[in-house]
Amino acid sequence: MRIAHLPQLLLVGMEEREPSPRLRRLIRRGVGGIVLYERNCADASQVRDLTTELQGIAHEAGQPPLIIAVDQEHGPVTRIKKGVTLFPSPYKLALRGEEAVREMARVTAKELSSMGINLNLAPVADLLLTDNEVIGERSFGKNPQRVAELVALYVEELQGVGVAACAKHFPGHGACKEDSHKTLPILDLSIDLLGKRELLPFREAIRVGVATMMVGHILIPALDPETPATFSPRVIRGVLREELGFRGVVISDDILMGALSPWSLEERALLALKGGIDMLLVSGEGEGEAVMEGLMRGWDGGRLPPERVRDAANRIAALKERFPWRRSHGEDRT
Repeated sequence: MRIAHLPQLLLVGMEEREPSPRLRRLIRRGVGGIVLYERNCADASQVRDLTTELQGIAHEAGQPPLIIAVDQEHGPVTRIKKGVTLFPSPYKLALRGEEAVREMARVTAKELSSMGINLNLAPVADLLLTDNEVIGERSFGKNPQRVAELVALYVEELQGVGVAACAKHFPGHGACKEDSHKTLPILDLSIDLLGKRELLPFREAIRVGVATMMVGHILIPALDPETPATFSPRVIRGVLREELGFRGVVISDDILMGALSPWSLEERALLALKGGIDMLLVSGEGEGEAVMEGLMRGWDGGRLPPERVRDAANRIAALKERFPWRRSHGEDRT
């Protein structure tokens, strides 16, 4: 495994609506993907032009096509708000029934694909089990079986149109009272209850072939009493890979979040990759560049197992092949 493959393990945010010199440098060095936020998205037309420009930078540098990701959940988390179809929150759509969820996923995928976006960081597979300001109406509801059914429907419809889905936030954030943007939540539940409740929507997402899975910054004492899920081989390799059989790309939640503040940025990146994360989400350009340098140092210092990097890079390459970037007029980029 060549060190040149390391940047492919990064999914980096951008600061403005146009690529900065720093972002251009990151893309030329081979960063695997770009995640768009509301700050980057004026309307659908501008996003379409932006993704074409970003892919052009990668192409001219001889790098693989980028994964272009966004959180277009609808409701509280909607990054692109103009020039697209806006739907009610997942919770409200679930009350309308299965066909409403199907339509939302199908229309969203068509519109994202037309803008050059090939990964939607949705659906939220968390259950709404407490007064949780982080999840709230982003969830399809509190009934595990019903949420599992709707998550599976969403994944099938979204991916059927050619946009990768991401079930999040494994193994379930809905019963946590703490906000992982600020501190590390603790999910103190038995393994039996986790299996019957929290894990059910993720299990269904895997059954229908979800392409990616986002691991939340959560401590689950029953699975690993010392290590957050983001860093935990027991959670990622043991439960997600071996027990549930997930074979796709495992993405971290944003590693800049407050839940991981006890660790340095470089430690977060190295621990996450060693624990089983395939792709690190870093919401800032400067921090993305710092993480890239930290990974290089980790490689040089022997702190990154080559087989771990190889496996992650291979899964990301397979994701790009399965959900290739397409021009706005529908032709594959060659």
